[in-house]
Amino acid sequence: MEAIQAIMSGMAFGAGELGNIIQGSKENSYQNKILSLLNNPAALAQLASKLQQPLNSGLTQNVTNQVQGNLAERGLSQAPGIFAASESQALAPYYQQNQNTALQSVLQLLGMPASTFKNPVNNSGALSLFLKALQPQGSAGYNPPQGGFTYTPTTFDSGIPFLPTDTSVPDFNTTFSGVSSDSGN
Repeated sequence: MEAIQAIMSGMAFGAGELGNIIQGSKENSYQNKILSLLNNPAALAQLASKLQQPLNSGLTQNVTNQVQGNLAERGLSQAPGIFAASESQALAPYYQQNQNTALQSVLQLLGMPASTFKNPVNNSGALSLFLKALQPQGSAGYNPPQGGFTYTPTTFDSGIPFLPTDTSVPDFNTTFSGVSSDSGN
């Protein structure tokens, strides 16, 4: 019965570890795919352009009307080159915001906020059951050798080797006899 319990707990632990290894391998290959995509800006931009929505026609018309009005105030309403440049400058922030939204969507779909990976399976319970099943009957934890532990210091254990062996306190009166205590006044 104990052998079956040991085998079963070992199999549970092994299956959990195998699952963690397979999951880790999948995560590594997915991360490599994402890194190769991030290292290739053209491929990333291509993905983002697939998700990018065109600008709203109402927004485009509103910005065009504002640009025409501003140019008319300055007397430049009949200059098509100036109008095209001004219109593209006025639409640029909206276009860029649209691109950023598409790029953020791509990164979120790829799982870039690193929350796409699950935590590994906790196998500590299966491991403890497995190790407990391997212990001899009647033992509870580590069994020291019979007779307990004895400690016999050797010459290597007798102290810190770089400290002097003479620990007596010197007599400072005789050591500093030539030095006066006043400050030379």
